Amino acid sequence: MNKILSIVLFALFVSFASYGQMTHTIDGKEYELTEDITGNLSLFHTVIDSEFRYFVKKEGEVTELTNTKDESGKYQREYKEILSILTADAEMDISKVNLTLDSLKSFVDQYNKASDIDYKMQAERPKAKARAGIFAGMTNNPFVRNPDNVFVPTFGAELEVYDEKRTRHSIALGFKQSLKADDFKYSSSQFGIHYRFRVLNKTSFSIYPQVTLATYTFSNYEYAVTDGITTTVYKESGSALDAPLILGLGADIKLGNGYLTLSANELAALINFENQGNTPVDLRLGYKFNL
Repeated sequence: MNKILSIVLFALFVSFASYGQMTHTIDGKEYELTEDITGNLSLFHTVIDSEFRYFVKKEGEVTELTNTKDESGKYQREYKEILSILTADAEMDISKVNLTLDSLKSFVDQYNKASDIDYKMQAERPKAKARAGIFAGMTNNPFVRNPDNVFVPTFGAELEVYDEKRTRHSIALGFKQSLKADDFKYSSSQFGIHYRFRVLNKTSFSIYPQVTLATYTFSNYEYAVTDGITTTVYKESGSALDAPLILGLGADIKLGNGYLTLSANELAALINFENQGNTPVDLRLGYKFNL
């Protein structure tokens, strides 16, 4: 059941992460292209065999921008000729255009502005913004042996960083403290790096899947083993750096100068961590404010 849940959640995450991609047929081949600039001249890119490839579309026709080598190894810079033809109506200077995403975005942006007075620039440099928050909740530590399924308090804080122009994506640096109970003497202090993609991204609320990319955990665990006559108490402690790809879900609700946050965490891990047999429960309520 847990493996099925992991597969389903991972499939959902992949589908969310591919939001904004479109399929185009070019010279009889289909490409999944990500649109970077939309206007009179639109810019797309894709990655095939670890190589970036760039495409432009004007008046419904998609053309690939290429830069092949001749027999002597000299670059032909075909992309400059293509761009010169497509932007001839605005007499654009292509001498300094490179076949890189940033350079192409800047050039296409400038052309669209020159050819459409109402066009709004899209290739502005990213402007990082941040939110800081705190949270508290209950957890049964799904990836730790917990025979009696004991719930313990957890609390922590996080710093979330996002691009002001691309608010769907964010990276959060978090700290989580899990306390121990009388009948479950496990506690941990964990630092984590999380990626979020806001599937619904409204002014008043947002909903997002979350992937924990990496964790560094300090833990202490005390447990007893009995053979029917004597009971031996063992104590373990240590630290570990992991990249478990833990899946979760969260929601932000606008409240004052920040957001009320609700989250269900540690639903499944795709790498390294195994669910210990209990239904995963890690529920948190918090608040984060704009910095």
